[in-house]
Amino acid sequence: MSDPSSDSSASVKPLKDYSSEVKEKIPLIVEPVKQNSAALDEALNALLALEKKTRLAADSRSTSEVAKAILSVCVIAGNWKQLNDQISIISKRRAQLQKVLETVVQEGVTYVDRTPDKETKRALIEALRTVSAGKIFVELERARLTRQLAAMEESEGRSSEAADILQEVQVETIGTMEAKEKARFLLEQIRLCLGKRDYVRTEIIAKKVDRKQLKEEEFQDIKVQFFKYMIQYHTHFGNYQEIATAWREIYHTPSIQSSPSESLHALSQLVTFALLSPFDSEISDMLHRVKEEKKLAALPQIKSVLDAYTSDEIVSWPLSNENEWKQQPAFVDTSSSSSSASMSDVSLSSSSDSSDLAESEKNTRKDTPQTRWEDFHKRIVQHNIRVIGTYYGRLTSARLSSLLQLSPSVTENYLSEMVSSKQLYARVDRPAGIIEFQQPRTAAAGVQAWSEDIKKLLQLVESTCHLINKENMKHKIK
Repeated sequence: MSDPSSDSSASVKPLKDYSSEVKEKIPLIVEPVKQNSAALDEALNALLALEKKTRLAADSRSTSEVAKAILSVCVIAGNWKQLNDQISIISKRRAQLQKVLETVVQEGVTYVDRTPDKETKRALIEALRTVSAGKIFVELERARLTRQLAAMEESEGRSSEAADILQEVQVETIGTMEAKEKARFLLEQIRLCLGKRDYVRTEIIAKKVDRKQLKEEEFQDIKVQFFKYMIQYHTHFGNYQEIATAWREIYHTPSIQSSPSESLHALSQLVTFALLSPFDSEISDMLHRVKEEKKLAALPQIKSVLDAYTSDEIVSWPLSNENEWKQQPAFVDTSSSSSSASMSDVSLSSSSDSSDLAESEKNTRKDTPQTRWEDFHKRIVQHNIRVIGTYYGRLTSARLSSLLQLSPSVTENYLSEMVSSKQLYARVDRPAGIIEFQQPRTAAAGVQAWSEDIKKLLQLVESTCHLINKENMKHKIK
């Protein structure tokens, strides 16, 4: 909300027009400062007196010109501390006009890049941020200043502080900011939160990104970068399905499709993480869709396993091309899946965040190439069990272990896990060593099946009678 002491210049009618007087006096006041910086105090006194006259007359245009002149003479004299003081003084003047405050902030922003050193730049940014705090008509300028301040903090190795500063800005509520700039701002917030391992805030900020907007052509680079950040986020939790979904979004981006190397990399990562994901209807649909991609012909080692995994065939383990599979980025280095090359190096969180970090990682499984390879083996075994379950109603546990090439105890562990997660139905008779995959029908299901069979039988009888009557009429049989 805007400062209650400020008026809307659009709704206040000027009592007098001082534009001609301001136009005449400002050059005469400023000129001595250009010749000698010692004349700054005298010039400021004259300009402040002129500013009071125009302000009390509610002449917003003339007051804005005087305010710009006040800031200008401070810069001409090289007195940056005085510049900061004058910004504060003008903003606190009684009955100050909104248009003047807006002009002061916008004019002050133009001087930020002209500051002689970092400390002066930081002081000017802080002064402008203080003046613009809570004023919706300069929220865009304040957001940009905050981003500059965060960049300065990060460049000095204080990434955690930079993330905290940037999170102050609720960029999604700034209506005057263009959609593309807003998206880049959110990406910067996500990047800094990932750098300090603040995964809770990362998730919150990620939900603010408009997924539909990312599909537009001019947002392609933003879309790719956003989903790479999401891959890094989901990698922390070992959520293979979300990683595969993110790689699918990257793969279907036109800019990635136009690059053979990038598209093949994205496709290989998509298939790999889809295979690593726990099996369900969504993953099954994803695998069958990606199986139709023509570019898979350039990835024969991946295509062969995908073809077998999406069919009712047992996949032998170890794989015939195991060495080639282990060279896939997902099994070489976990950082490759998050595209860390596109991320700037950021430091870890400060000690104040260490307790939150420990809490968030307490139940997180360590994601390494070794654990991924173990999960890949598990998915292959689970696929084989599902295939066996479709062909056998019941079989001995020894036979199942033989088909899977696993020990009975390991086989039972895999089977128990799949039954618990409801991937398939199975009953184990341990004393007899028999496993049943065929789910027994309930009484209601049996009655329903009998009813369907009777219905089909009656339909056949009716069709047969109809055909007999048709033949009788055709041949006039009495």
